[in-house]
Amino acid sequence: MQKKLPNEQFIYYGDTAHLPYGDKSGEALISYVKAITTFLKSRDCKMIVVACNSAATVIKKATNLPYSKDQIIEVISPIVDLIATQTKYTKIGVIGTRKTVGSGMFNEALEKRNPNLEIVARATPLLVPLIEDGFLDEKVLFPVFERYFENFENVELIIPACTHYPIIYQQIEKFFSNGLKVLHTPKIIAEEVERYLQSTDLINTNEKQHKDEYHLSDVTKEFLREAEVFLGTPVAFLKTLV
Repeated sequence: MQKKLPNEQFIYYGDTAHLPYGDKSGEALISYVKAITTFLKSRDCKMIVVACNSAATVIKKATNLPYSKDQIIEVISPIVDLIATQTKYTKIGVIGTRKTVGSGMFNEALEKRNPNLEIVARATPLLVPLIEDGFLDEKVLFPVFERYFENFENVELIIPACTHYPIIYQQIEKFFSNGLKVLHTPKIIAEEVERYLQSTDLINTNEKQHKDEYHLSDVTKEFLREAEVFLGTPVAFLKTLV
């Protein structure tokens, strides 16, 4: 999103105090979503991107949020819209946290929109801590893939339903000898955000006036190290409780 929308200010809130979201109840996730969106409203954010698949599973169930549903883009619906309407791939794999896969949101939505799709879903929770700890080498990942990717032999496209997984797209494709494709979900979400801003005349066409902000509910050395892996450079995080 930073690359696609260079004139926009981004205010990031990482709820590190409550990680991992993938193991939390729906009620807990809704309470976190309400608190965070209220904070972002106080920072005058014009829209919200729920950049977490586990949180996305409850966003439509949350009531009394400070944003209307059309002001919130989550990371499931745009992917479903794209995959359900394309015709190139019919055998789809879904990997993510227990919360995301257990919710059945991808399976149910895709099968409802396109019953011709064949869906294989698998919870792959161990991949998250491996990525966070920097274990990105094939020697570490491939044995884990052997276990998780059973029954994925005929899959043509994998939907990485976790925002950690872009870090290991290439390793997954290499594990399958590049015989399948891993969907580049960040690009799809960025394009959806751009479409929303353009359609509502909210896109900033002037030069960026304010620096991006990065807030965490708990600042840890581990997260700072992970953030540098994702962003490619160190950034200053503010400890902000909501």
